[in-house]
Amino acid sequence: MKFFEKAKKFFNFLLDCLFPRCCTICNRKVGGNDYGNLCPSCVEKIPWIRGNKCSLCSRPMGDTEVSGEGKPICAECKANPPCFKSGMSCWLHKGVGRDIILTLKYRNADFLKNDIATLLKHYCGEVCEFTENSLLVPVPTPYFRRVKRGYNQAEVIAYAVAKIVNNASVVNMLRSKNKKSQTKLKRNERLLNIKGMIECSMDSEGIPQDSRIVIIDDVSTTGTTVNECCRVLQGAGFNNLHVLTLSYG
Repeated sequence: MKFFEKAKKFFNFLLDCLFPRCCTICNRKVGGNDYGNLCPSCVEKIPWIRGNKCSLCSRPMGDTEVSGEGKPICAECKANPPCFKSGMSCWLHKGVGRDIILTLKYRNADFLKNDIATLLKHYCGEVCEFTENSLLVPVPTPYFRRVKRGYNQAEVIAYAVAKIVNNASVVNMLRSKNKKSQTKLKRNERLLNIKGMIECSMDSEGIPQDSRIVIIDDVSTTGTTVNECCRVLQGAGFNNLHVLTLSYG
């Protein structure tokens, strides 16, 4: 095994000499690191969420803020409890963290799947524990938007997670109608727009209703989209619901 690993590293070294890879974020040379499309400088600048944070939305919290029973819960989640049991975001939606999300979403960068898997494995190992023995359900994107983009970014993230997690599989249990994008809408507008946008797909049939389900999305802002996904699944009889997003903010 060590021989093949060394041979692979040497082969990649030769490729980097002949065809230098450039960072998809800053365009500097990637070099011989563990990432195919991210340079060491950009990797180091990712604003990972550390310390005390809300167990539902992952908003960073001070020690004096509202807490739940045994788990920290922010004032917003306490005032407006979501439909899911727990939630997790990996990094803040700013700087390089935001750049990765926008690149994945708008620059045909589904090739970032392996880099996302490596990032989570190296810097956010709690993702593995959070998603182990789970069904990973990507937030759906409307058909025409998916055709235009060529993929669903939430599904790319789900497969990246599944790559590093034991006994986790991707299941498209939800589908989305072709309504206005949530991206530029305010909170109240999002709440109105999302109603009736998401419904269960045929893939949800036959799945045990006590299955641990983790909704996967790229970024959590107001949380309306993931909450609507959970509300729809609750209506179908699923209650062991959780949420994972790469970015928060």
